[in-house]
Amino acid sequence: MTTSTQKPKKKGNPDNLKHFIKGQSGNPAGRPKGKTLKEYTRDMLASMTYEERENFLHGIPKEMIWKMAEGNPDQQNALTGPNNESLFTEEQKKRSKEAISSYILGRKRK
Repeated sequence: MTTSTQKPKKKGNPDNLKHFIKGQSGNPAGRPKGKTLKEYTRDMLASMTYEERENFLHGIPKEMIWKMAEGNPDQQNALTGPNNESLFTEEQKKRSKEAISSYILGRKRK
């Protein structure tokens, strides 16, 4: 128990604290050398036969396969088409808003 005259103890050892030097990298050695997981997987798939690749990909969700091949979709254009047009009709937008509103109102009542 501490009294009003005692100061709380500080944790850690201030002698071990080192400040970053402005303009100097915090990781001067960089990333360790060697294959990345992406490079390793690419080499592994390249060394497989067609049947082995089919079996390997069979257990992976299709969405993940797409992301592995093409990367994640651009979040700014995720719900628009190639010419920035909406992928949803006005009726679909209206029904979606109504469904969300009724869901939220239903949760508030409980």
